Amino acid sequence: MSRLLALSFLGLLATACAPRRPAEGVATEPRPDVVLEGARLRSFEGEKLMVSGSARTVHYRRAGGEVQATDVVVRLPPGQGAKGSPLPMAGGTVITAPNMDGSLASKRWVGSGGVVVRTGDGMVARTPRLTYDATTQRAHGDEGVTMQGPDYQMRADRFELSAPDETFTFEGTVETVLGGAAQ
Repeated sequence: MSRLLALSFLGLLATACAPRRPAEGVATEPRPDVVLEGARLRSFEGEKLMVSGSARTVHYRRAGGEVQATDVVVRLPPGQGAKGSPLPMAGGTVITAPNMDGSLASKRWVGSGGVVVRTGDGMVARTPRLTYDATTQRAHGDEGVTMQGPDYQMRADRFELSAPDETFTFEGTVETVLGGAAQ
């Protein structure tokens, strides 16, 4: 009887110590190879600084070059300005996002959770999600955007931002209020 009890106890112990399997149908996220806290970000093209910024945390997976970050601040240097514009934007553009997922291989990242774009000229744009392509230096969003400037407000269904020539393009329904922007 004591042997039967001891074998039952060992069987129960072995079951309790076995590694747990994920529930059926639940995808498990692979663990990152590197986790950085308080990271500073910089991207160069030759000697030229293309993007700089910071993130509270960065998770990096070497195998696919995937990056996930939180509380991201990205700074794009001033471009040359569009043809016919008097000057380039003062101070460049700053993009903040609570979450960012990207790929070093594709040089694309997606900011989400309430993205804010601020230009050196005082324009502030807000969108739920923004996709940035470092190869073309263009950002776009298809989930709506609201903008506020020194003397205007705007709302649009979709937008595209070109960093090199510092232009915004708006599509879909676009509503604009000119004059003093309401606070």
